Amino acid sequence: MRLDTLSILLCGVAMFSMTGHASPKEPIRLSNGEPLVGIYFFTHWWEPWKSSDEAILDDLKRLRSMGFNTIFLDHEWSQMIDGNWRLLDRGHRLAKEAGMQILPWLSLKVWGDMGSPGRRRLIKQQYGVTLRTGTGSDGKDNGIVIPYDEATIIAGASYTKQYLDRYAKDGALLHLNWDGKTRPAAALTVELAWSGSCDEATQLMFRLWLKERYGRNIGALNKAWGTTFGDFNKIDMCDASIFDLAGHVKGAAKHPKAVEDHVEFRAQVINASLAAVRERVKKDHPDLLVVTELPYQLESEHPHAVGYRVGYGANASSAEHADILVIRATGPLSRAEQKAHLSFKERVGIKTIMAYRTYWQWGRDSLDGKLTPREMEVYPTQAAALAKGFGFYSFNEMVDTHLAADPTPPHNPANRAISKEESRAALSSVAEMVKKYLEILGNR
Repeated sequence: MRLDTLSILLCGVAMFSMTGHASPKEPIRLSNGEPLVGIYFFTHWWEPWKSSDEAILDDLKRLRSMGFNTIFLDHEWSQMIDGNWRLLDRGHRLAKEAGMQILPWLSLKVWGDMGSPGRRRLIKQQYGVTLRTGTGSDGKDNGIVIPYDEATIIAGASYTKQYLDRYAKDGALLHLNWDGKTRPAAALTVELAWSGSCDEATQLMFRLWLKERYGRNIGALNKAWGTTFGDFNKIDMCDASIFDLAGHVKGAAKHPKAVEDHVEFRAQVINASLAAVRERVKKDHPDLLVVTELPYQLESEHPHAVGYRVGYGANASSAEHADILVIRATGPLSRAEQKAHLSFKERVGIKTIMAYRTYWQWGRDSLDGKLTPREMEVYPTQAAALAKGFGFYSFNEMVDTHLAADPTPPHNPANRAISKEESRAALSSVAEMVKKYLEILGNR
């Protein structure tokens, strides 16, 4: 990538702005007027897992009867090529039959699903571009697609436009009432993530970014970092003695400010790259509402959340390209997390959907009387106060969190199966939370 292109992308981080946001006084509503209530649900993952149309349709109808109207699911390019749209077509057909709409995630970790050699060859055949992957600290190809590269942006925009051309009118694609106009919605990626690269172009990009951040004053950087660099060109973003990501997760990094700048750089590159994809897609689909997702609530101190943010650059700034942000929360937000959430919304002007994680214990606790109505009020009440949409993660994706009955021991702490009775009890509790959320909106 040419230096001027890199500069344009970096400038785009600061210059990119969003228009047309729905009124903050209203929840996000579907084109039929229903408040958006969504749930993560896979219609085809790990085929032949649950490959029966009847089983999927039965689940979708059950979810619809519980008050859900939207499913969030992966419809990545890598899944499209498996059967030439067959599984994606089936998902749209069954969702439409059940009266559900689909919010699709069109890539994994910012097009990370296109990084294998075989998939890069297919991308070359389909879109005529050669994807560039990053370099690890060992100097070898790390297999991770560089998000800011022109080829990645072309491939990402091309697949997104293909998907919208196929489903925006005839499928079950999510359509929202946005300022009185019906507009389609899709997410360019699930999980905002880039671990970085040690190649020379990325190193130069990082140094230029640091120069701008510190006013071209290496002394100011050294003071902030606790380092003794004589020149910005001496900074190596893959030097673990300075950028100790693993140590920072544990609170033990010697140069924590340096690590935080490393994280923020990657976050801004993610955002600028997705903003560039968005810009190209909207030339053909100007009404598209772009959705994105963070896998943990902002400022979460959960060890997994900290590790993900530091390792993948998933700061809040990585989401600023979108009209709508889905927060995949581990549970009810703490006061500090609520404050961070509201501050981000106010600063960026973005609407949020709060999708809380489900837990296998809910079914057992409900049967044992441990999941009380008061506890079940926390989720819908908080979502109504903080966000403009409500949902759960997930129904059937991960065996340690799903609510679907599983006769085999899932990977949970007790290493035990989820019975049909527990599944029904958990779903009943979730249905009550959805009902409460809709009641709250009706009382506003």
